[in-house]
Amino acid sequence: MKRFSLVMLFTIVIATMLAGCGLLSQQTTETKTKTPPVKEVTMVQPSGIPVLMYHKIGDDKDNDAVIREDLFREQMKFLKDNGYNPLTMDQLYDYVVNGAAVPEKPVVLTFDDGYADTYSIVYPLMKEYGFAATVFVNSGDVGTRLTWEQLKEMKENGMTISNHGFQHIEMGQLSKAEQMENIKRAQQALADKLGITDNPWFCYPYGDKNKDTDAATKESGIKMAMAMKSGWAHKGDNPYNILRVWIGNAVDIKHFEERISTEHFSDL
Repeated sequence: MKRFSLVMLFTIVIATMLAGCGLLSQQTTETKTKTPPVKEVTMVQPSGIPVLMYHKIGDDKDNDAVIREDLFREQMKFLKDNGYNPLTMDQLYDYVVNGAAVPEKPVVLTFDDGYADTYSIVYPLMKEYGFAATVFVNSGDVGTRLTWEQLKEMKENGMTISNHGFQHIEMGQLSKAEQMENIKRAQQALADKLGITDNPWFCYPYGDKNKDTDAATKESGIKMAMAMKSGWAHKGDNPYNILRVWIGNAVDIKHFEERISTEHFSDL
């Protein structure tokens, strides 16, 4: 009995010494699960939103639709470092049509045509930064640059895959029925291959339109469509003629900052 009492006494003394040294409290603190801080986002109703228009990321010379990889990476890092918030198509639509508030410093990232580098360069960077982005693909060309498997992976990891027409042809040169066919064939391919049964977004190939295009687009189940004319998107704009901001090799970081901070940016 005395031996038991001595053991108990010894245990109490050691525990008291450890607590006094802060070792027990330190051990307890270290085993607690830390909750990461939640970033607070300020919602605003801006006078306009820059919708950036990218195409190919690469080293092609004398092609305004191409931007070098190093310059593209510098631009995305600038957005991240300076607190810009890339929006989804849903957020842009809600702003344009309903005047909904969006996160401060909004910008929209769009990539036309579906080049191989959209998967190898753009997609990993969007995941790294947690950016929303939309890729407009010509369904009839899938397999020549991007595969359906790659598009499916991008879709499942947060990127929006949308309609750029089954073929990359000028809509303004087609009849209303032909325009609807080009849109609907692409819609069906997105449904069959990616399970996207209700895609509401479209991008006009070459930005070309005629008097029938808006009606053809709407009657094909589209709610909002991207043009190629230069400018920002505004609340109350025609959702079938969303202006965009061209980005290519001539847009260095100085001009990039100008294009996302004021809609009265320099012509290049």
